[in-house]
Amino acid sequence: MEDILRKIEENTAPKDSFQLTISNKTTDFITRFNVPLQLKKGKQYEMALLNLQTYYSFPNIDSTNNSFKYFPDNGKNWFTIQITEGSYEIYDIDAAIKQQMRTNMMMMKMTNTSFLFRPTAVP
Repeated sequence: MEDILRKIEENTAPKDSFQLTISNKTTDFITRFNVPLQLKKGKQYEMALLNLQTYYSFPNIDSTNNSFKYFPDNGKNWFTIQITEGSYEIYDIDAAIKQQMRTNMMMMKMTNTSFLFRPTAVP
């Protein structure tokens, strides 16, 4: 019985702990500590990942959603907008679409085609 109580005491006693923050701009890296971590012999240690922040890690624009067509002139001229696959903020997607629309309008003006373009919001 004493052995069981001793193990319960050991398992519930306050543990040494510390937190490490590791940061890098690449997806694969190694961290070496100037002062190596000193672990006491005869103790059991656990490691846990408490937080993972992954900015721009997973593409939100891919081959299934990076292209759409529109026409500014009642269907006479259709244009395809295609955004390069990657991870984007919403304002970057907006800027890419607007830039391609401006380019398409310039191409229409160069071919002496005139049109009225009225963008509408999509509900």
